[in-house]
Amino acid sequence: MGFCMFFVPLSVLCSSSLPPVTSQETNLVARCRRVYGHAHDYHINSISNNSDGETFISADDLRINLWNLEISNQSFNIVDVKPANMEDLTEVITSVEFHPTHCNMLAYSSSKGSIRLIDLRQSALCDSHAKLQLVYRF
Repeated sequence: MGFCMFFVPLSVLCSSSLPPVTSQETNLVARCRRVYGHAHDYHINSISNNSDGETFISADDLRINLWNLEISNQSFNIVDVKPANMEDLTEVITSVEFHPTHCNMLAYSSSKGSIRLIDLRQSALCDSHAKLQLVYRF
């Protein structure tokens, strides 16, 4: 397998004219359009948009909340793993995600390595997991 090399005399390179380089700086600025607040006591670790285009979920270590995009001052708690006595805490929520096409389905993972699938049609508060449940241990 061979290759070719071409040498261009320096006089040819210097006589060639290159187009001028201009800088067009664009400043991107994030603007807060709406604040969805006062629903979590701990740091939020996940946010997931729903395929219905109307709702999203947010999760901290102990709770998953369902929000409507148009109502920023109210959320619905759909999963709460906080024990009555915090000394009894054995696992925390690590991530949550809506199903990409089924707007009633979501999955969340825990620090114990389990993944739980929830069907929101089964119950408003998913304290006992939905009928359709998959738990994987790693």
